[in-house]
Amino acid sequence: MIKGRVIKGVTSKYWVDTEAGVKVCAARGKLKQEGNILIGDFVEISAEKDGFVIEKVLPRKNSLIRPYVSNIDICFIVIAPVPAPDFMLVDKIIINAIANDIQPVLVLNKEDLTDSEFKDTVLADYTGVVEIIVTSAKTGDGVDSLLKFAAGRVSCLAGQSAVGKSSLLNAILGDESQATGGLSAKIERGKHTTRQSQIIKIGNTSIIDTCGFSMLEFPLEFKPDELVGFYDEYSEYAIHCKFRTGCTHIAEPDCMVKQAVAEGRLSKNRYDRYVALYLELKDKWRKRYD
Repeated sequence: MIKGRVIKGVTSKYWVDTEAGVKVCAARGKLKQEGNILIGDFVEISAEKDGFVIEKVLPRKNSLIRPYVSNIDICFIVIAPVPAPDFMLVDKIIINAIANDIQPVLVLNKEDLTDSEFKDTVLADYTGVVEIIVTSAKTGDGVDSLLKFAAGRVSCLAGQSAVGKSSLLNAILGDESQATGGLSAKIERGKHTTRQSQIIKIGNTSIIDTCGFSMLEFPLEFKPDELVGFYDEYSEYAIHCKFRTGCTHIAEPDCMVKQAVAEGRLSKNRYDRYVALYLELKDKWRKRYD
């Protein structure tokens, strides 16, 4: 058996990086039927008459559904002033990353198009929540900071279409190897240009360019009361709540988190999204057996 890592997948073919070079592989039997091979998977492959076949996917240390990757250290969540960010999606990606022991990092791209109001809003919502890197793929500003943060680790670029994920990667690589698109002029939504995820290696650093997405759902087994555990910025206030154990910071009296929001010590925008997400999860939990 030959061991390697899946660096690209197109339909039923997978590119596996091995000590003997990159091998184009098919998937064996059950793996092919289930389609359960992710970019980033460590696998065992064997040589056959007509080529190479993936025989086994080795245990993962983590994985994400959106983007569809595995065994990563950092998730760079890329946003831009255009297209308008879906901050609920950003919050969901942060939670999903933390739940899988992946460090979320927020990348505010297209700084050349960013006004001070937008930048101040992002900083107010996420300072102290995640690391924030401000970049411009067009001018190159901040690209070195992103690469320095990613150095020696495996990361992925995640977020909506047309926020500049592939353009950032091109800026890092210093070429135009990754196809880029723009916005639909009619609806200002991103046009998908990355059609499959792929690991790009820069020395000992690996970055996965991924397809843009606009939706992310939590698994049905995610309990609403677990949500607050992913908001570390609430913890210093939560210990002073009247109901220290079990306070959801929504309807309970004498809640110090709500008071901190009212006094401007916590982001109201992020808190409002927390409440909306909690109610969404609570509704799904109630209907999970319907």
